[in-house]
Amino acid sequence: MELEEDHLSCLPKIILHCILSKLPEKERTRTSVLSKAWLDTWYTFPILYFHSNQIIGMSPPPMEDSVRKRKILEFGDYVKRRMLMFRDQSLAIKKFRLNLNGFVVRYMSKDVDNWLKLACECGVEVIQYSQQILEGQEQYHVLPISVIEAKSLTKLVLQGNIKIDPVFMNYSIKFFSLRELSLTRVLFGDEHAINQLISFCPLIEYITLDLCEVLSSGGGTRYMEYVSISGLQNLKSVDVSAIQDVSIDASSLENFCYNTKNYGAPSKIDFDRCRNLKELYLWSVESTSTNKWFLELFPKFPFLESLKLNNCKMPKKIDISSVRLKRLEFMHSSNLKELNIDSPNLISFGYSGWGASEPTISFLKNSSQLEARIHIAVEYKDLCNLREFVQNIKPNNVLPSLSVAIAESYVDALGLVVSSPPPNIKKIGHARLRNMGFDLFKFSKTFIEIFYETLMRKKDDCFCISAEIKCWWHDLKDVKVISSKKIDENVCFNTILDSSPAYAPKFAHQTNITFRLEF
Repeated sequence: MELEEDHLSCLPKIILHCILSKLPEKERTRTSVLSKAWLDTWYTFPILYFHSNQIIGMSPPPMEDSVRKRKILEFGDYVKRRMLMFRDQSLAIKKFRLNLNGFVVRYMSKDVDNWLKLACECGVEVIQYSQQILEGQEQYHVLPISVIEAKSLTKLVLQGNIKIDPVFMNYSIKFFSLRELSLTRVLFGDEHAINQLISFCPLIEYITLDLCEVLSSGGGTRYMEYVSISGLQNLKSVDVSAIQDVSIDASSLENFCYNTKNYGAPSKIDFDRCRNLKELYLWSVESTSTNKWFLELFPKFPFLESLKLNNCKMPKKIDISSVRLKRLEFMHSSNLKELNIDSPNLISFGYSGWGASEPTISFLKNSSQLEARIHIAVEYKDLCNLREFVQNIKPNNVLPSLSVAIAESYVDALGLVVSSPPPNIKKIGHARLRNMGFDLFKFSKTFIEIFYETLMRKKDDCFCISAEIKCWWHDLKDVKVISSKKIDENVCFNTILDSSPAYAPKFAHQTNITFRLEF
């Protein structure tokens, strides 16, 4: 009996390519065995992804290992055949992704140059080339001239021990179509090379510079210290890490993210001329240490809608006033005691920190759509202080979602938490919460079991402070127990508990238990 005709395989190739583009890489590869039409579709699919680990493995092979050496050659031959097929059939390549182990590049650098050249000859629009750096690897792969000369290139992502040779700066054709540039651990000849390279990208919209390096005068390399970005009319987003001195002059800039990568390190960031900024994310920055900085921020950037500060130095008191602000987030903000927010259009607020003695948070004007998420880490003996912290969130109509990570500083000789009963968590007080979650780390089964029984106790036994002020048990609707192990959420608590180890050595991988309370 003949099989019914496969109508899907008869679709135009452009539609089949569109179907493949929606599939994950593994599923995309599997389609090649469905039929001859699908095999041809897969071979001509203009998005190419080559990962050396798929054939060679992850560990670097000794050269005397003939099996590993043969796999390297097989991988190289496979990539070359695919690339030559596209060139010989005059097929276009939209995206070329190449992810290699450092030892592969070491032994096949000329082959890598040829693959990149073939991709450029096929009108490639996106190149994503990354190396998995080996421990102690000091050798850099010089980016071939063909990439710099690629007129069709709109996105370039480089990651790993890749070097931009100074000789590239002498060429007249440089990235005139490039919209997105992302460089991670890329080496330049000097501080001025990156500024010069960016200036040759007139249409650039997105720039990412992470842990980029320059050659030092005494030999070796060091992190880049300075970058200046100006004269780019289409620039929308800049993400910079580990560069001390950053200057940006771009009226079109909407998103700026800066990370010193080293808390306490001196840094200078000048983006005052980016008046149309909408999103600002600062990480480990000390210039935020005064209330004056916050008071001047929003008049300086009148269109700012999102502000995120992570591990930044804070004053004890912060006053924020903005009509445009919609998203606000403080993460690990030490020293902060009082936060006053006058933002009537704020719809998302997040705060994370350590300890229950956290700041007073006041929303002077708040939207009815405001969602407040609080995440704090405490020692279990301090859980009773949560009541005061929740009450310090004002006004009363703001109902935050509270996530509590519970840790314990007292452990026995085996590195295990002593099995003592949990504190009187009823003292958290009236719910005033959308939901609450408790994450338990490195606790014994006995402690977790007692904690669960305490949560599930009858409401009649809650011992409320008074008849007028009810504790949060009265509003509790459901308690869900979730394990960090992949276990069905519908299984009972005892099954989850039995799946956890009775004990484990200190620093060993353990199962984390989360209690999610819904009100």
